[in-house]
Amino acid sequence: MTRVLASRILSSEQLDLMKEKLEIILAERGVKVGHAKVLRFLGEAGADVSASRARFPRSLIDEVLKKAPRQYTLAGIDPRYDLAVPHPGGLFYTRTSTGALNYYAEDGAYYPVAFKEVQEFTKLSSYLENIDFCSLPSPRSKYMPQETLDIHTLRTVLQNTTKHIWVQPYEQENSKYLLEIAALVVGGKEKLKERPIISLIACSNSPLEYKAMDMEIVLQCCKYGVPIHACSLPTGGANAPVTAEGLALVAAVEVMALVLIAQLIQPGTAVVATPLPFSLDMLSTQTLQSPIEVTMSRMAAVQLFTEGYGLPAHTYGTGADSILLDAQNMIERTSLAHLVALSGASVLGGGGQLEVAKTISPLQLIIDNDIFGIVKQLKSGLEIDDENLAFNEIKGLTGREEFISMDHTFNHFRNVYRPRTFFRGSRLSWEEQGSKDLIARTRDIYASIRDDYQDMRLPEDISTEIDKTIKCADQEIAGTAKRPGVD
Repeated sequence: MTRVLASRILSSEQLDLMKEKLEIILAERGVKVGHAKVLRFLGEAGADVSASRARFPRSLIDEVLKKAPRQYTLAGIDPRYDLAVPHPGGLFYTRTSTGALNYYAEDGAYYPVAFKEVQEFTKLSSYLENIDFCSLPSPRSKYMPQETLDIHTLRTVLQNTTKHIWVQPYEQENSKYLLEIAALVVGGKEKLKERPIISLIACSNSPLEYKAMDMEIVLQCCKYGVPIHACSLPTGGANAPVTAEGLALVAAVEVMALVLIAQLIQPGTAVVATPLPFSLDMLSTQTLQSPIEVTMSRMAAVQLFTEGYGLPAHTYGTGADSILLDAQNMIERTSLAHLVALSGASVLGGGGQLEVAKTISPLQLIIDNDIFGIVKQLKSGLEIDDENLAFNEIKGLTGREEFISMDHTFNHFRNVYRPRTFFRGSRLSWEEQGSKDLIARTRDIYASIRDDYQDMRLPEDISTEIDKTIKCADQEIAGTAKRPGVD
């Protein structure tokens, strides 16, 4: 009998109370929606709409949530990387960090992300076995309009991975172009509905508001049949309560409103509940990602969606407030990964990120690949049967036999996770190999990975059509075509 390991931060009574409070807020206070067309959809579908506010009667919440799919697929460009959500083995999927502006290179250099870093980070993400899908960093370029950099970035990512891609649009008009590009890759809009190779994030504007841009993302995803990561990014002590409990409630209310909006526009739209709370440090006034109280808030929100409503949930599963690859960084991200995974999250986000998601590091991504591998092994739990208990071997002992010589040991000694970045030899062996610490070993691993990269290219006809679409986006959104040159 196998038991997947889990940890519940809320009791059944606490979970029921949070559900009740969430639904009262949605029914009586409601949320502000800055998009006239979406408000009209909501009013026609049964929500109580007044001015720019939408309220959701509790009877409507129950009815609408029945239409939200509990299972769906985040398709890979290559079907080998299809992700059935939730994970069929009770585990989780992982993704890289999104939106990072800075790059912390393997030699310690720190500088803004450019398109060559997008290319490199995506290639590395594609290589690592415990990174399941890719997100888009935020590069800078003097050759491209700032308003459409996300569209140009998607093109670069598509040229360097065959995994699923998670996209965060930059402007209200951008989502349709991002979706059109994805449709070109798979052979049309209907094919994209069948195999959504990208999914988009739509965010709240805490507390309890939604910008026109994010409502447009929901509309376009409903139109194209593409999954939505319904996201809340509240900061405890700033635009949300300072307590972990109150922070979790605001995040859950904002995410649930997005789930309801999507189902009222297009029933059956796949939505991943994505609470991503932060906190304001009252001493430094810095926004933080990894205090233990914020982790507890994430655990509560994840449990609320997965256990309370049966919806897959996605939150940060790694990342740190530290700006360096130091001990603080490793403690923060390892604690976060273990606790959030055990809370039942279907997706653990943030692979490779530092400095409260402002920075990405290729070395950190390689280390996170090992952290995720360790946590997957833990989450898998134990299988209690005669074979794994070595019951017959123990029962048959006649003296002080050595287990190292038994068939049982030979059959099972490989069933461990061996982190590539770790050293588990003697001090003498360590000295003979150059006395390297974790970071130095990771640099060596990175060099070997680079030598093993496989070339990836989009078909020429698809690449040409994507370029045409990007040119249209540049002209419509930024009022200019792409300027010549590559950085």
